[in-house]
Amino acid sequence: MGVEEGSLLKPFLRGGLWLLLGCVGCLPSMEELGVLDSDGDGLTDSEEAELGTDPMREDTDSDGFSDAEEVAENTDPNNAHDMPYAGGWAIDACREDVESTGYEVGDIAENFALVDQFGDTVELHDFCNRVVLLKGAADT
Repeated sequence: MGVEEGSLLKPFLRGGLWLLLGCVGCLPSMEELGVLDSDGDGLTDSEEAELGTDPMREDTDSDGFSDAEEVAENTDPNNAHDMPYAGGWAIDACREDVESTGYEVGDIAENFALVDQFGDTVELHDFCNRVVLLKGAADT
């Protein structure tokens, strides 16, 4: 396949081919760019290093949720007991920052846990930034 006289490609093919071949290997690697995801979980290896998770395991704490799922759901990918709720209840990122203020209307109650209809033990402060209505019943 020849290059026609006057072709726009002609100036690039003389030294351009050498330049292209000479550049192979000079580009930064995926790891150097910070986009390498060795375990395919959706977190880059550099993000996993920041979190202290294993970049070679999709689910560092073996709780059935990938490290990326846990980060997206504001749970700890290093703690097998901290995972998204089966009922799909959203867990807010502010849950660790909540401080109780009392027990009057408008106050923030102390954190406590209850079992939901899916068998998960849910904690009140996981629902920070939301109004929570608790409905209960007692056997008589």
